Amino acid sequence: MKKYLISTFLSITMLLFATACDEEEFFELENPPESPWLSLADFEKAPIGAYYGLSGNGGFRHIYSHGYLQGMLFADEVRLGSPDEGFNLNSDVEDMYNRATDGTSIALFDNGIFRSGYFGVGHANAAIDHILNNNGNPYPDEGRQDEVDRIHGELRFIRAYAYYWLAKVYLPAFPNAEKRIPWRTSQATNLDESFTSELASADDIYPYIIEDLRQAKELLPERFDPAIHNPSYEDGRANKFAASALLAKVLFHIGDYAGAKAELDFVIDQNGGDYDLSEDPIEAWNKTGITRGREVIWYYALWAGDGLGGPSNWKHPGRFETYTADERRARGPAANGGRHVMSSDSFLERVGWQDVDGNETADALLDKRYTQLFLRLNSTGSDENPDPRGQLNTQRTYVWGNKYYRAGNRITNVPLLRLADLVLMRSVINALNGNEGDALTDLNAIRTRAGLTDFAGTGDALLEAIHNERSKEMAFEGDRLYYLQALNLNVPAGDRGGAEVASKGPFFSEVPDFEKELNTAF
Repeated sequence: MKKYLISTFLSITMLLFATACDEEEFFELENPPESPWLSLADFEKAPIGAYYGLSGNGGFRHIYSHGYLQGMLFADEVRLGSPDEGFNLNSDVEDMYNRATDGTSIALFDNGIFRSGYFGVGHANAAIDHILNNNGNPYPDEGRQDEVDRIHGELRFIRAYAYYWLAKVYLPAFPNAEKRIPWRTSQATNLDESFTSELASADDIYPYIIEDLRQAKELLPERFDPAIHNPSYEDGRANKFAASALLAKVLFHIGDYAGAKAELDFVIDQNGGDYDLSEDPIEAWNKTGITRGREVIWYYALWAGDGLGGPSNWKHPGRFETYTADERRARGPAANGGRHVMSSDSFLERVGWQDVDGNETADALLDKRYTQLFLRLNSTGSDENPDPRGQLNTQRTYVWGNKYYRAGNRITNVPLLRLADLVLMRSVINALNGNEGDALTDLNAIRTRAGLTDFAGTGDALLEAIHNERSKEMAFEGDRLYYLQALNLNVPAGDRGGAEVASKGPFFSEVPDFEKELNTAF
């Protein structure tokens, strides 16, 4: 996103009214808020503000990185490094990994997901109200209904994305009628109203998300056109294919496979050549600026300024280092700080990347995802300083994800929707529907891109191959729990031991105490 001011009077005051959230550092801005949206050029700042809101407070507590943790920690693909191994743990991480499934002991990372989610919702609500209260176009004299519609589509996309994460993190899995989270669909008009909102259940929220995304898909253009669109729209913003891709993921998650497949067919087969699997896996993860990997449909751009003080002030969401390590950061467990969420042995063995003795396999070394996007650190077995390859001074080997910060520390764009995810989603839907030829075509497109030979199995073997291929492809992207929920499959124990558990158990976080204390709906 370019160097544009994002703060308007409405988008700032709206944050107070989105929920009864506390008046935290967000209100300590050095720059005063601007006037309201007096022109279409002013209104371009509305979606920028909403995207910005999703990145949370200072870039440290937000949906983009911490949202992924719940999908990983409750599931089976990761393990925790223990204090005995030199790792410092966090109570949020431990509670989730230990499956404290009463939903009461988990307040995920100081409730940053709650705050950033409702920041995004609030920004979007204020601007959507501005459109709806002006008969669908607050700027009729400018003759650009198309640009108003495009901004409207972005706002609905952002609101849907925020509510989808709020639903996944703070609500029981769909279907469920328990009302647990604030539901604000328009801007509060006074302080008293801001302290009361309806509460929503999964049964309430998911249809609302789906409707927002359907409207977003209808309103958004397929791609940026410099002859038509504001220059800011070129970089890291949602288009029609992003709306359709997110809609496919939501429909798949709630078990509407037919609806999901229709959206998947649209994005995969009708994108006009904008998105494909022609590049190595790493190319989705090593970009900054406007350049994107060929498979990346939507990404969070970390390189530009936010206008609140200059071009270098765009928030760079951090905390991916909780579950990522690269050679620069891998200096031994204690020095690795929070990098204590790593690949589980059970995951590595299940997908064929490690044998039961902990050794790297030949299949792993053939797979470009493993060689390009994971980091295996072997132990020196001594107290010597780690060598440049990052060997650890411990008695065991660790395998981290190595997807983030690939273009240089925290300025790397973060892929949020990408084609491989969708292709594998369509593959499993086709397999479940008995269309095994189509399922194999999609599965093998992913395997070919990874440098592997085609898979030829059928039946249960095909389903297992798709599940494992997805694990390899989507590891460390917060996918695993929600994939198992979508298919109503039990969650294996992983390295923690014990029995597998139902995927639609109480895997959610508690709504923050500050919200319950201030919001009279609780």
